[in-house]
Amino acid sequence: MGRSSRVALAVAAVLAVIALVLAVRHEKTPKPVGIAGQTVGPNGAALPGFRVTLEDSPSGSEEETAIEHVETQSDARGSFSINFQGHWRRASYRLAAQKPGFEKLSIDDADSLRNPVTLRFRQSR
Repeated sequence: MGRSSRVALAVAAVLAVIALVLAVRHEKTPKPVGIAGQTVGPNGAALPGFRVTLEDSPSGSEEETAIEHVETQSDARGSFSINFQGHWRRASYRLAAQKPGFEKLSIDDADSLRNPVTLRFRQSR
């Protein structure tokens, strides 16, 4: 085998290793989750001041008791936005919102919601 053949083979091997590393790294990177919407009352009027929380927990691992969360508050127009990059490739997401005087709302599989999300609340009884 000539020198140029060995160099070409070495370059091909290096490129293959780089491609493999990038593929594995991409596979382990969890997808970001972004949820935006509005908190409203039964009549559709904006309700400000709700605490909106996105929780994620790993699924299919020993870390299932670990939970990450990020929270925000709906503004004067009832608008909120959460952008989150979790640590687990496979995770369960729950969106929760609450404010004293109103019923708490909780939605599982929140990463499958389509934006904008309307969270409709009733006053507590």
